[in-house]
Amino acid sequence: MFEELRTYILPNLIPRNSKLLVAVSGGPDSMALGHILWRYMREDPAQGISLVISHIHHGVRKESDQELELVREMAERWEVPCRIHRFDSIGYAQAMGKSFEEAAREWRYARWREDMREDGCTLLATAHHLGDQAETILYRLLRGSGAAGLTGIYPSRDSIIRPLLTFTKADIFRYCDQEGLPYAIDQTNRQPIYVRNRIRLELIPLLERDYNPRLQEALGRMGELLRWDEDYLAQQVEKAWNVYALNGQQAIGLKPAVFNEPAAILSRLLRYAATMVTGERRGLSYAYITRIMSSQGKSGWKQDLPGLTVKINEEGIWFCNKVQAIEKDSKPSFSDISLELGKRIKIPGYEAEITLLTEKEFKLAEEGLRDSDNEVAIFDQELLIQTQGRLMCRTRRQGDKMWFPGVGHKALKKVFQEGKISAFRRSKLPLVAVGDEVLWIPGLRQSGLWPPQKQSSKVYCMIIATNWEF
Repeated sequence: MFEELRTYILPNLIPRNSKLLVAVSGGPDSMALGHILWRYMREDPAQGISLVISHIHHGVRKESDQELELVREMAERWEVPCRIHRFDSIGYAQAMGKSFEEAAREWRYARWREDMREDGCTLLATAHHLGDQAETILYRLLRGSGAAGLTGIYPSRDSIIRPLLTFTKADIFRYCDQEGLPYAIDQTNRQPIYVRNRIRLELIPLLERDYNPRLQEALGRMGELLRWDEDYLAQQVEKAWNVYALNGQQAIGLKPAVFNEPAAILSRLLRYAATMVTGERRGLSYAYITRIMSSQGKSGWKQDLPGLTVKINEEGIWFCNKVQAIEKDSKPSFSDISLELGKRIKIPGYEAEITLLTEKEFKLAEEGLRDSDNEVAIFDQELLIQTQGRLMCRTRRQGDKMWFPGVGHKALKKVFQEGKISAFRRSKLPLVAVGDEVLWIPGLRQSGLWPPQKQSSKVYCMIIATNWEF
């Protein structure tokens, strides 16, 4: 197993001088992955590969404390840095209104992204194996997923690598036994209490016994073939988008000729346009996409769908936010405004200015602005050092998120929903952000990044307004 990984798989997944964050739970899969990557790093130091271990304690099972110590001891023995995180997974799931599995997964990946940022890691390695791939494909098949969903788990995508994806659970157990690796068994994985557990424990064994003993390999092969097709279609959709895309003042559009495209391309273009308007990554469902396609591009056709209105006129098909379709507002969205210490900048569309101040400057400004309607966020001065001129005031854009302690990242849409901000107002509000990390929504929330420290200097981000209307 290691020879195959070392020779054929790892060189294609891990570039030279990579720093990897390795997600290790303490189970056999992740312990094997950690050991394999550690061996690979040590066998050829000239590659410049380094590791950081990340372990998350979900606070659910009694055995979790033992698993934490198992991972910590392994990291110490290998002389690899280890990050340990604890969080209330059940409380988080309840607060987010999601299933335990979905909420815990969301938190884990948000935490790992933070670890990568803080440790300067370029890749995240997870221990998904062939059984996970088969389980994922069957799960999506049962839900009626299209070809994109049936591609399953990608071996490498969005800075995440999964080196064990073509190996079975039996392969992993053999490797652990051969190398004398200790590991823990999560007994909840053997309980048919979740859909995925039932697929793994009941459906896959039944299909292997009665239909195809090499089912997992067959599903893994099918996923790979579909990934080839999906990658090609994605390239064609990108080319088609450049041909058909229209930008209106308050809508995303496609030229009428888009309806001449094959269904495989047309459906993806429609789903992508809808996603750009709503911000929902999964896009419109099959039923809604086919409803739009059935219009055949006839001018005058109109349909209200979840989160948006779709209209067709002679210029093309238009996707617009439902509220934007019926409301108007004089406050425009605006592009990035760079923030600098001591510099006051007008916020377009508002009777307000924004500035960054030191603690001394803030106290002086506060004394002279007692009659103003001001908003203030306080950050550690490390913010200015780490962001190096990338701190901006702007309006929202796709992919924006906020990070909160004990929770992880939330999509900006979720933050707005919790704050009961109307869909129309969301695109007009000024934000303070670095890249897609939103640090402050004046009048609503400040993220948990770069909080002021007791022994450090502070930076005050201040809205100075004579008529601040949030």
